[in-house]
Order: sequence, then C-alpha cells, then structure tokens
Amino acid sequence: MVNSKIKRILVALDGSKGSSGALDEAIYLARECQATLFGIYVIPLFSVNYRKPSSSLAKMFLENGHKVLEEAKIRSARNGILFYGKIVNGNEGYKIISYAKGNKIDMIVLGSRGNSNVKELFLGSVSHYVAHKSSIPVLVVK
Repeated sequence: MVNSKIKRILVALDGSKGSSGALDEAIYLARECQATLFGIYVIPLFSVNYRKPSSSLAKMFLENGHKVLEEAKIRSARNGILFYGKIVNGNEGYKIISYAKGNKIDMIVLGSRGNSNVKELFLGSVSHYVAHKSSIPVLVVK
C-alpha cells in the first residue's frame, strides 16, 4: 500500500550496525511510498570546527561522515532511491529534529542504538530524544 503523504524520509546515520538497519528500513519505506531519502550524519558537539577540521578527531568524524553518506547513497541508488546526504555538527537529537523541520521531512527513521555507548547510559539517548520531541512520525529500528 503506497502512502502518498510520505515523500521525504530522513534517516540518521553514524556508521553503526543500528544505523545500517535503519537505512535498510528507510530504503524499503522509500520504495513503498515512492519517497526521497535524506541522510544526516551528526558530528558531536565537541568537534567544534568540522568545516575546517584542525584536530585529528574532527578529521576522523568528517571522513567517517563522508564515507557513511556515500555508502548510503550507493545502497539507495541500487534500490532506485534518490538520496541526499548532509553532515552537520552539534547535539545529535536536536540536529535531527531541526533538519527535519527545516527540510519538510515527513518521517524520521533511526536506529535504537548508535555508536555512542556512553550516551546509552543516560536517559536521553538520541532515539529517545527524537521519538519524544518530533512532531512528525518516527520509526526507531532495533
């Protein structure tokens, strides 16, 4: 059944197994809904200047972001899905919701656990934050 209301799907990617599963689900949904995929890779707040990275950590995040988004674009294209990727910097949950609002996204797809094991120790994990703060549908993939 094709849902004509879902035309723009945002998938949060970080290179983890969880985000890979989220991408698979987002590709499936995009095919079913004839939607376009938008991928977001959020560089954590502590890597301040990601546009001109001077630290090796910032460079690592930026390189990983490009790699993850390029792989997602290729996987999407193999399934006939148009994919646009974006690297942003800041608080992950906030940036995902902000991007969705600013780009008229109809649905957000993300993994239940990403690369940040430390954050899972706290109540406010990224998926928890996005699921509770988003005004549009959110699919959390386990």
